[in-house]
Amino acid sequence: MGSSDAELVQRCLQGENSGFDELVKNYQQQVYRFCYHMLGSADESADAAQESFVNAYYALASFRQGAAFKPWILKIASNACIDRFRKRARQRSVALEELADERHILPSGDSSPEDLVLRSESDRAIREAVLRLPEKNRAALVMFYFNSLSLKEISAALGRPINTVKSDLRIAREMLRRKLEGVVST
Repeated sequence: MGSSDAELVQRCLQGENSGFDELVKNYQQQVYRFCYHMLGSADESADAAQESFVNAYYALASFRQGAAFKPWILKIASNACIDRFRKRARQRSVALEELADERHILPSGDSSPEDLVLRSESDRAIREAVLRLPEKNRAALVMFYFNSLSLKEISAALGRPINTVKSDLRIAREMLRRKLEGVVST
């Protein structure tokens, strides 16, 4: 049976880097997916995920014993994504079309070509709409729907009260509904 996250953190703090290696192995896909839903670019998401783990490694001493590791690492990933948004704003904006064109969907063998095209178009519309959400609403939405965090975990990760997180999610859902009306068939 594998070690708990708390045990892995403790091992790492005691100088045993294999503990952190296991944490990376356990969470790398979730962190990457979070970054991808936040940034929309596979390459940039991979960089942000790697940066998140590097930052987490150096901040491990600040990890609160007894806390859940997943919300903590996703908060670090959220900050890495926000830093990248700010960097984009200082430089030149990346065209949303370029971000939305990167495809990493594996088709199932039992889907017809028409189904794949329709799903692809719907996925693209949803991804574009999510990318257009304000950062705070997008972070809450991605953590809730794509990373399955509870409201309490999101609140801890983002450092905002639960009622604010609920409000962010409600606003994000409403904004998505308006952006997707008539675009995505249900």
